[in-house]
Parts: sequence; structure tokens; C-alpha cells
Amino acid sequence: MINQTAEQRYQHLLTSNPKILKHVPLKYIASYIGVTDSTLSRIRKKL
Repeated sequence: MINQTAEQRYQHLLTSNPKILKHVPLKYIASYIGVTDSTLSRIRKKL
């Protein structure tokens, strides 16, 4: 996961475990993929 971009890590998380967004707050998902809350928000807006 270290060699992937933040967008790739987020997409991998969605494909491997799509139900996670319904159960886990976004700030924890952002921390898991190694980005800030605002960066995750930009990634989600882009996708």
C-alpha cells in the first residue's frame, strides 16, 4: 500500500470492503489510508 497513491488506496478499500463506509466514520478511513480528512473529502469529490 505504501507505493500506491491516496486515490488508489481509497479505491482498493472500497473494492475490498464496500460496506465499510456505512459503519466507520470518514476520519478513521482517512487515517487508515494515511491522509487528512480534507484530502479524503477531495478524493471522494473527484471520484
